Amino acid sequence: MRKLFLTALLISFNTFSLALDEFNNFFSNKLSFTQTSLNSINSDLNVSKGTFIRNSDNTIKIEIKEPFREIYTIDGNGIKIHDLEFDQIKKIDKKSFENNLILNIIQNGLSSELREKIQQSELGYIFIDNNKTFYFEFINKNTLQVRFKDNMEIENLIKFTKI
Repeated sequence: MRKLFLTALLISFNTFSLALDEFNNFFSNKLSFTQTSLNSINSDLNVSKGTFIRNSDNTIKIEIKEPFREIYTIDGNGIKIHDLEFDQIKKIDKKSFENNLILNIIQNGLSSELREKIQQSELGYIFIDNNKTFYFEFINKNTLQVRFKDNMEIENLIKFTKI
């Protein structure tokens, strides 16, 4: 009986570890995304759509196609935001967002430190970081959904789909 329990525990841990590796690999793909934000105070619903591309040099290009056209380039130095409609460029130093969980996961994958903060749920994974809760759920092998409240307490749902 004890061997059976230990075997089941090892299989469960191994499956969890494989799923986390799949999670890390997911952001190596070219993705489309839809972000829906709900401000519950004024019932304002906003939808943004775009693409996510990891380049061979590990830089990331996020192109917002609607409602406003912007390109975000993320590299080891920070984020460059290019507002295409006004042709303006803004740069954000890496230190300004180094504690941002989602950006860290997307840019660097799940480090061993982050893996310790993960809880598995029926629907996916829960990350709790700095009193913020992030829910990650694989809808299928091609679609990952992320749900969280931002620093303004606005509900966000981002659905990433492999292209």
